[in-house]
This record gives sequence, structure tokens and C-alpha cells, in this order.
Amino acid sequence: MKPSSVIFFFFSISFACSIILLVEARHAQICECKEYWSCVLGGGEPTTYCGSKETDVCCSPKQKNRGECGLKGPDAGHNDKNEAGPGEWPWHAAILERNAVYVCGASLLDEYWILTAAHCVDKYDPTVLRARLGEHDVSSVQEPVLHEERDVAQIVVHPEFDNKTLTNDIALLRLKYPADRKSNIDVVCLPENQVFGTNSTCYITGWGRRSEDTKHSVILKEVQVPLWRNVDCENALKKHFGPRFTLSQTSVCAGAEGRDACDGDGGGPLVCEENGKWYQAGVVSFGVGCGRPDIPGVYTKVQRYRAWILDTILQHRVKKSSQRF
Repeated sequence: MKPSSVIFFFFSISFACSIILLVEARHAQICECKEYWSCVLGGGEPTTYCGSKETDVCCSPKQKNRGECGLKGPDAGHNDKNEAGPGEWPWHAAILERNAVYVCGASLLDEYWILTAAHCVDKYDPTVLRARLGEHDVSSVQEPVLHEERDVAQIVVHPEFDNKTLTNDIALLRLKYPADRKSNIDVVCLPENQVFGTNSTCYITGWGRRSEDTKHSVILKEVQVPLWRNVDCENALKKHFGPRFTLSQTSVCAGAEGRDACDGDGGGPLVCEENGKWYQAGVVSFGVGCGRPDIPGVYTKVQRYRAWILDTILQHRVKKSSQRF
């Protein structure tokens, strides 16, 4: 090797090492190596993987245009039709077939993932489904902020879902491309230690019927519903299903006469407020008619599935990362 080549070789190595050190120093200033969900739930944004564990990520402060979870949009005010305002419930999503046929409601949990009921999607291939985000009035194309659509890349139905009894009626759908969070598209909070009871402020949203004898809504509706104690709910439903009916502990009940989820609302969110944030307490699962006296609707209790939801999302992120190497 010629002397000039040797000099150039060492200069190249030195320059490359300087770049690596500069990059490492830059990352050290803007991120911290943390466990994935500690980062996300703590308000950070995972960028790259780091550390000795496959779940360790470089956790950076969130971008300025990324808000916290569960922030409700401007209130439309009370009206006889219970119509929500544009962007009022920015996590509400619609699952559609590719030909725009409505399937079910859903909610945005993460830029890549929406939550729905298993009975809505367990028979579908993901390639025939799309998610519509930020929709408000399905009859108009001149809304203040337009909706967006994303193809569905993966359907994950809870492994213990029973289509006969509708126990474990919950599923996750992964979007092919991430959602763009904006005024009418944002994420709902996932409950952890929150305790919601009969005095909680809770709403259901959807484009379902307002009652058993009305047409489906074209504007997203919102209905405030009271939560029930499980024992009271079970006793009420026994009058319809018979004395042997048992309500699953993974269910939560809500509703009152004239205030209930209805046909077309399946898979949508039941959200409850705590300290200014909205948490998804339930997923619309099943009911007896709509808003009948003394008969609540039944929802999948999201809090009981928190670990499964987090594990499912994390497993995909780890798998995706490993495929890069």
C-alpha cells in the first residue's frame, strides 16, 4: 500500500468514526433508551431500537403536532338528534369494504392500529378492508377537514373469541400506512388504573340507528350513557336470555331508555372521561334491541384486554424491526 493510500485510509476511518460519534452524541441529547410502552405511555415517541432487550427503544420527545391521547374536539352542543360536531370525537373510525360498504365502527389507538369488535371482522380477509379516519358527515364531501382512508394490512382477533357467546369480542386491525394525526384524527386513551362507575360521564359514538325504527345516521351521533353494575346488568339480561345467562367479567354494561348503541354501532367505542381525558372503557358488542326500558347494552371491557393489546402491538414492532437486519 502506498503512503498516500495509507494516509487516505486512516483519514477515512477517522472521518467515519467522527460521524458515528456525532450521531451517537446527537441521539443521546434527544432520546433516552426505555422500554417501548414506558416511552409511549409516558408521552414519548419511539424512534429506533437500543439496549440489550428487544423491547428497548430510543425514546424522543413527541413532535409538536403530536398531542396527548383522549383529547376531545370542540363540543357541538346539545341537540335533539345527538349529532356530534366535526372532529369532536377524533378517534372514531369506520371499517369499510373496498367498495365502500360500511362494516363496523372502530377507534384509533395508535398511528397504525384501530380497535373494534371481533364479530365485525373475524370472517374477513384484511385485503378487502379499509379504515376511514376523521369522518363526520358521510353524505358530504365538503367538510372543513377531510377524512382519510388507510388499507388494512392485518387483522388480529382475540385468540379466545367465541362467536356464539360473544365473549372476548375484541380485535385489532393494523393499518398499512400510519394515520396522520390532525384536528379530526387522533388517538383515544387506553385505560390502565382508571375506575369507571355509575357516576362516570360516558358516551358512545357511531353512525348506527337512533332507534329501532329509524334509518342509519349520516352524521356521527353521540349518546351519553350511564354505566351499570355488572350484577344489575346480569339480572336485567336474565329476563331476556333466561335464568342461566351469565355475564362475562370481561364485559361492561351501559345504557338507558332511549339512550343506547343500536344497529350499525357495533365495534365502536364507549368512552369515559377522567381529568379532562377520554378513555375507551368498552367496545360495542351486543344488546337487546335499542334503548329499551331496563335493558342495557353490552360492551367488551377494554381494560381487561390492555396487556393483550399492548403485547400485540409490541410484537409487530419487534418483528418489523428484526426484518430490517
